[in-house]
Amino acid sequence: TSALTGKPSKANEEMVNGGRYAALAMPVVPLEGGEPIVVGGAVIGAVGVSGVKASEDAQVARAGIAALLGAGGAA
Repeated sequence: TSALTGKPSKANEEMVNGGRYAALAMPVVPLEGGEPIVVGGAVIGAVGVSGVKASEDAQVARAGIAALLGAGGAA
């Protein structure tokens, strides 16, 4: 989801929760927990996590990205 959209998957969840049900037709999972990997302003992939509370999933995904990219996180 995040690799395709370039946004955290929470953005898609918020669209659906806000009544934009057409977003359910998109080929993505509209649930929080996915975060894009951005290097030099370009999305090069994503990390998705599921298993705990949605906000914690996203936090773990961001920690994983920071570990991959070094202490500075996404550029």
